[in-house]
Amino acid sequence: MLRVHELCKAFREGTKQGRVHAVDKVSFTVEEGAFFTLLGPSGCGKTTTLRCIAGLERPDSGEILVDDRVLFSGSGGVFVQPNQRNIGMVFQSYAIWPHMNVFDNVAFPLRVGGRKVGKAEIRNRVEQALSVVELGHLAGRFATKLSGGQQQRLALARALVIQPSLLLLDEPLSNLDAKLRESLRFELKRLQREQGITTVYVTHDQSEALSMSNSIAVMQEGTISQVGDPFSVYLAPENSFVADFVGSTNFIEGEVVGPAGDEWQVMTGHGVLHVGKIVGVDTGDQCVVSIRPEHIEVLKNGARQGPNVLTGEVRTRLFTGEAMDYQISFEHGELRCRTPAAVRLSSGKPVTVHLPASLCAALRKS
Repeated sequence: MLRVHELCKAFREGTKQGRVHAVDKVSFTVEEGAFFTLLGPSGCGKTTTLRCIAGLERPDSGEILVDDRVLFSGSGGVFVQPNQRNIGMVFQSYAIWPHMNVFDNVAFPLRVGGRKVGKAEIRNRVEQALSVVELGHLAGRFATKLSGGQQQRLALARALVIQPSLLLLDEPLSNLDAKLRESLRFELKRLQREQGITTVYVTHDQSEALSMSNSIAVMQEGTISQVGDPFSVYLAPENSFVADFVGSTNFIEGEVVGPAGDEWQVMTGHGVLHVGKIVGVDTGDQCVVSIRPEHIEVLKNGARQGPNVLTGEVRTRLFTGEAMDYQISFEHGELRCRTPAAVRLSSGKPVTVHLPASLCAALRKS
């Protein structure tokens, strides 16, 4: 189990005396055997957090514990060196030795750093690691002769060979093409589950985070905006930043009017909208109503009356293969709507849509 408590790390900004807080009081816990993802845009502090856990950066304050072993404590003056942490890490660039073959690349961590591992044990552990990532038949090939996907698996085998208590992955799929990246998501998740290794994964790719993780921490400007399982982060965002960054959403500005039975009413430019819940706001507060494009219902012939029914005009449409994306223009703004590919709406034609209240949420502005 990994526990990070009130972690802080600041860097000096240029030649000025000011310091930028790359990580600002970050706290989270990763249970034994879980796949935990730090998700966020570039510069949000996710990689700095990972490097602090690995020992490649020395935090300014806070605590880092793995299996109740203190790796860093600002108050206790503890800092365990990276090579003594028993942590495996896969970098974005893979950091593979080009002058070594596959076997020697994987064996390298066992031959350096003061580890007393015999030759027979090295061979057994390397062969086992290569078998796990299905590269045993390429043990004698030089690393530069491998494909991108094979190099990624080689880097993973080198991290696994030390039998780490924690595995850290820093955007390991970002250098691969889209199709290979998608297939390797399944590979990584399968290997992590079979090996039962506690894993912390860093990415800016929302689909990677949603498809692979047991739990996700969404980061913004050095802090954590929300922690939860993929379903809650996507379907129940706690603020407008999370709603906007994780997937696509529509925002409608408004003011919370008050409760209406099991729902809430929000006054917007489209009139009063009903929402299933409010988060971080109350009656009289300014807010944004969030609804995902795929949750908007297209009504045939406008055959529906009641709240949250709007009539507009199809402005633009995009075919994405498995779906149709529409930009619908209304008197007081635009909404993005997504339908199955079989549903075809003509550009310039009127369309009536329904925003299900149960799938609408009034959120505080980030």
